[in-house]
Amino acid sequence: MSKFLYKNISYFLFNLSLISLVVSFHFLLTQNSIFIEWNLNALAHSFTWTFVFDFTALIFLSTVLFISRNVIWYSQSYLRTDKDANRFILLVLGFVASMCLLITSPNIITILLGWDGLGLISYCLVIYYPTKKSRSAGILTVIRNRVGDICLLLLIGWFSVIGDSNFFVWSWRVTPINRIEWISFLVILGALTKSAQIPFSAWLPAAMAAPTPVSALVHSSTLVTAGVYLLIRFSEFTSTNTNFILLVISSLTIFISGLVAFFEYDLKKIIALSTLSQLGVIMFAISISLPELAFFHLVTHALFKALLFLCAGVIIHGNQNSQDIRSYGSLILNFPLIGRCLNLANLSLCGLPFLSGFYSKDLIVELAAQSYWNQFIIAVIFRALGLTVAYSIRLVYFTFISSSNVGTTTSLCDTDKTLSFPIINLTFLALLSGATLSWLIFPFPNLILLPRGIKLLTSLVIIASVALALSLIQPRFNFYLGSFFSNFNLIIWNLPVLRGQESSRGVLPRGVRTLKMYDIGWLELSSKEQVSRITQRVGLLLNFVQKNNLKTHFLLFLAWLLLFSIFIYFHSLNFKA
Repeated sequence: MSKFLYKNISYFLFNLSLISLVVSFHFLLTQNSIFIEWNLNALAHSFTWTFVFDFTALIFLSTVLFISRNVIWYSQSYLRTDKDANRFILLVLGFVASMCLLITSPNIITILLGWDGLGLISYCLVIYYPTKKSRSAGILTVIRNRVGDICLLLLIGWFSVIGDSNFFVWSWRVTPINRIEWISFLVILGALTKSAQIPFSAWLPAAMAAPTPVSALVHSSTLVTAGVYLLIRFSEFTSTNTNFILLVISSLTIFISGLVAFFEYDLKKIIALSTLSQLGVIMFAISISLPELAFFHLVTHALFKALLFLCAGVIIHGNQNSQDIRSYGSLILNFPLIGRCLNLANLSLCGLPFLSGFYSKDLIVELAAQSYWNQFIIAVIFRALGLTVAYSIRLVYFTFISSSNVGTTTSLCDTDKTLSFPIINLTFLALLSGATLSWLIFPFPNLILLPRGIKLLTSLVIIASVALALSLIQPRFNFYLGSFFSNFNLIIWNLPVLRGQESSRGVLPRGVRTLKMYDIGWLELSSKEQVSRITQRVGLLLNFVQKNNLKTHFLLFLAWLLLFSIFIYFHSLNFKA
C-alpha cells in the first residue's frame, strides 16, 4: 500500500474523529441525541436497522477513530518491510468498522453483527504471523469469545419474547423481575468473556502473538472494551444479585492480574495484564452503580493504553524484536523521547495527580471507600492500586534505570518521525483528556467525606508499593522470585491449563472420532465394522472356553453351581408363599 493511501486513510479517520468529538460535546450541552432508522424489506420479511448517536456513543466513537488513525499511521513505518501490509490495513479497517457498528447500534441483532465481526477479525489478526504459537492463541481467543456469542443469541431470544430487540424503547419497570435477572446475567456473562475477566482471562495474554499495532488497538478501544461498553449500555437493567457477582469477579480480576504482572518479564504481557486490571476497575465501578464514571475511565484508559503499546513497539523493534525486559537497561539514553512518553503513560496508569488516569481512577477508589461495601472489598481495591504502582515501577526499572544489557549490534534510535508522531499525539491527550472530560461530564464535583486516615491511605499504599518493588528487584531476592509462588503467578494461576489445554484434552479426541464416524457413515460403521468387531470378540471368547483347561472348566462349574443355588433358594420361597 502506497504512502499516499496511508495518509488518506489516516486523514479520513482523523476528520471523522474530530466531527464525532464536536457533535458529542454539542449533544452533551444540549442533552440531545439522534436516532436513525432504516427499514429493509425483503420478500415477506422486514428488518429495521437502527443507529443511535448520543454523547456516550459519539465520544467513544471519536476515541476509537482517533486511536485507529494513529495506529494506521504508526503501521506505515512499523510494517515497512512486511509484504502483506495491504492485508493488515484492510483487516484493521474491518476491525474498526465492526467496533463502530457495535457502538452505534441500540439493536441487539446488529450488535451481534459487530460482536461477531470483532471475534472473526481478531482471529485473523492474532494469526497474522503464522506460527504454532499464534495459531494456538487464535483458537483460544475464538473459543473463549464463542461463549459471549451464545449469550447474545439467548438475549435475542429474550428480546423477541418482549417484542422489540431495541433495548432503548422498553423499560425495566414494566418487565418481570425474573426476566430482568436473566437478561442482566446474560449480559454480564457475555461481557466477562469478551473483556477476559476471571475465569476467562487466559486468552488475553495469549493474544499478544499479534503485531504490536494490533495490540494497541485491541487493548485500548476495540475488542476487550466491547464487553465493558455493552455492560455500560445495559447498566440500567442490572439487578442487585448480578451486581454482587460482578463485584466479586472484578475484584478477583484486579488482584490476580496485578499480582501476575509483577512477576512477568514479557513487556507486551505486562501491558496486557495491566489492561486486564483496568478492565476490572471499570467493571468494579459498574457493579457499585457508577456507569458514568466507568465510561469516563474507559475513555481515558484507552488513550494511555494505546500510548503504552506504541512505545513498547518502538522499544521491541529497536532491541532486535526482544520482549524480555531483563535484556533491556538504560534505554533512556537511546530512546529519550519514547522513554519520556512511556513513563508519562505509566504514571497516568498509576493515577499520578493531574494526569488523565488520576481523575477517573482516584474518584472510583474514593467513592468505593465512601460506599457501604465491607472492608474486604475496600482492602482488595487498595491492594490492586498498590500492585499497579509496583509492576509499573518494576517495568521502568528494568527498562530505563538498570544497567544496560543490550548487545553491541543492536540498533537503537527514536528519530523515525512516522513512529514518533502518533506517540506524541497520544501523549498530549493522555495529559489533557482527564481534566477536560472531567469538567464536561461532571460539571458539579461529587461531595466526598472520608476520614483522614483513608484519605492518606492511598499515598501510603503507593509509597509502600514503590519500596516493595525496588526491594524485590534486588539480586539477593532472586531465590524467592524463582520459587513456586513466582512460577504459579507466571502461568496466571493455572488458568491457561484449567481453561485451555486440559479442557480440550478429552474433547478433541472425541471430536476426531465423531468426525471419522460421520465421515465414514454411521450405517457402514454399524453394519460392517461393528459386526466384524463383535464376531471377533465372541470368537476369541469361545476359543478361550473350548481350550481343555482345568481352571476354565472348574470356574464354569462354580458359576453353574452358584446359579443353581440361587434358583433353588427363590423356588423354595415361592413354595412357602
